[in-house]
Amino acid sequence: MASIRDVAKRANVAACTVSRVLNGTANVAPETRMKIEQAMKELNYIPNELARSMFKQKAGIVAMLVPDIRHPYFSSLARHIEDELYKNDCKLMLCSTGDDPEREKEYMKILRSNIVDGVIMGVNNQKPEAYAEFGKPLVMLDYYVNDEVPVVVSDHEMGGRLAAEEFIRSGCRYVLHIGSEVDTDRVLSYKSHRALRETLEREGIQTREVDIKWNSFDFQNYFEMASLILKENPEIDGIMAADMPASAFLKAAVKIGKKVPEEFAVIAYDGTYVSRTNIMEITTIHQQLHEIGNRAVDTILRLIDGEMPQERYITIPVELKKGSTT
Repeated sequence: MASIRDVAKRANVAACTVSRVLNGTANVAPETRMKIEQAMKELNYIPNELARSMFKQKAGIVAMLVPDIRHPYFSSLARHIEDELYKNDCKLMLCSTGDDPEREKEYMKILRSNIVDGVIMGVNNQKPEAYAEFGKPLVMLDYYVNDEVPVVVSDHEMGGRLAAEEFIRSGCRYVLHIGSEVDTDRVLSYKSHRALRETLEREGIQTREVDIKWNSFDFQNYFEMASLILKENPEIDGIMAADMPASAFLKAAVKIGKKVPEEFAVIAYDGTYVSRTNIMEITTIHQQLHEIGNRAVDTILRLIDGEMPQERYITIPVELKKGSTT
């Protein structure tokens, strides 16, 4: 008796795509649906609840590689991706590399086997060729490989401009922004720092970037770093950083008696739950993690089905959410 996997093989699609057609859990391209229905007809496949139940225990798997699952951005995004995959009868394999290039390489070697159907890549410690030649359906997050490998990215240029405009409205004259030791056209998130710096400097506002290896710090480390920077640079009156270091700067500024937002403005870049757990709600450049997750999942499932998406550079708008710190 034919199985779902037999149908998938005959139609040349992933098994989870057959399940999506049978269960009506998500949209499937009309031409793909026709191939599946034709395969079922040719194999005389009759779906039943027992077969579906057996299949669900062997659902397709998509892996996601992240630098550190403790980071609020990646933990929040992974949750959205997992939810979206589950709606499509697929499961998530989450791999946290510790931002270690060797560990990332080992994970990629394992995942090139038949363990997973595709990979959503949130790390970028390898040469572009390693991703281009990965050999599995692949979607990048915030990192450009080439025009053939799809990438899902927030509009970071827009994010940097929005932050700069908010600092200008707040009357800031010396803005610090926390970078991540990277300045390359391939790391797309860095565009926010360039846009922030260029917009502020056009207005005669001084800027300074401090580069850190972001995943080397916990909150206490961030707080100690923030306290030292503010002590040595009392003229700083604005800070843009990811949610956790931004929260640490807010706490450090209040501790030394700076009035927020009158004397010191804080903008967090990401807008995860962390930005809402401090002594006051932080103004954020909000990345739409739900939409990023949806588009990443839709793209990887299409690639798994053998469809090359027409849109391969997928840009998600950001927005400024006003809090009490600007």
